[in-house]
Amino acid sequence: MPASLPSRFDAEAAVPPVVAGDHLFRWLVDGRGAYAAMLERIASARGELALEFYICKPGQVAARFRRALIDACRRGVRVRLMLDAFGSDQMAHGYWRGFEAAGGQLRWFNPLGLLRLSFRNHRKLLLADGVAIVGGLNIADEYDGDGIHNGWRDLALEVDGPLVEALYASFERHWTLAPFAPGALRAFARSRPVAGAAAGQPAVLLSGPGCRSAELRRVMHRDLGAATRVDAHAAYFLPSGRIRRLLAAVARRGSVRVLVPASGDVPLAQLATRHAIRRMAGSGVGFFEYVPQMLHSKLIVIDDIVYIGSANLDARSRLINFEVMLRLPVPALAMQARALIGRDLDHARPSASPATHGWTRLRERMAYLLLSRVDPYLARRKLRMLQ
Repeated sequence: MPASLPSRFDAEAAVPPVVAGDHLFRWLVDGRGAYAAMLERIASARGELALEFYICKPGQVAARFRRALIDACRRGVRVRLMLDAFGSDQMAHGYWRGFEAAGGQLRWFNPLGLLRLSFRNHRKLLLADGVAIVGGLNIADEYDGDGIHNGWRDLALEVDGPLVEALYASFERHWTLAPFAPGALRAFARSRPVAGAAAGQPAVLLSGPGCRSAELRRVMHRDLGAATRVDAHAAYFLPSGRIRRLLAAVARRGSVRVLVPASGDVPLAQLATRHAIRRMAGSGVGFFEYVPQMLHSKLIVIDDIVYIGSANLDARSRLINFEVMLRLPVPALAMQARALIGRDLDHARPSASPATHGWTRLRERMAYLLLSRVDPYLARRKLRMLQ
């Protein structure tokens, strides 16, 4: 890319906050900007902080968060940090000893066990004194950049308003579930779910065992069924047959553009994505590959509705992982989201033609079957044994 290109972080001021009813929304348009906003919220917190992330890796970013959280504890802030034990397995438990000594509370979600290995808390969420930040970023150095010259391409959304209360309630449920013992899982399934929003209002949608995750699928299917335009970031694209058919129908009525990574961080998922795209050849859906960096964000714009959060368009997010998504029927926010995707398309190329080499096609098909069929099947078996 030309050296003269401005960083996305420099352009963040050009994306003004959006007021919608009682809510205020602000895009954090890249990893550098999202981390700056998170650390600013931590530094200014006076009452309570709650954070949960799938991946936390040792490095400069993790060290900045650790220092900020320790300082918050010393100011008397109640600080809780929840990390997924599988996703954060590079993080030695002793890394957070100083944080706990300062009064911080740390929980590992689903401490590793063979039977429970399938189930992961894939959510990324920061809650600070009534403000939330939701998106696809984990706590790791590879996200720290503008998504063009350096750092993975990701983004987040800062939310102030009634939705934050629902996100706090969701965090509390997962905090209690963290041990993932059979009793905790049964109590989680029986507990009162996050209250849904009134029709046409912003809403928190969840997925995962015991989350009544059919709601996320049902609402998205409904929105796609009436849509004429869809634009999406899809870090991992492995949609269900229903989603494939719905996207094809939207493409016949209007337009669909799906942006995937040109080079993924999980080779098996990259192979499966290529097979999924090949299955949709001739559907009218436009697929594009983001070239400068790894594309990791999870963003879907369906007409005037924004979906933003931790869930991918794949089988694991749909059926196995614990996820959180915001559904935001806010036209001004959707316009901004499309502008961000449009900027990314300036750095993308049309998806490569389907592979013709027999061995390559076989590898892609096997990866697709493994991730879309075998992985969910094994997870269902394990869940029945846990219950």
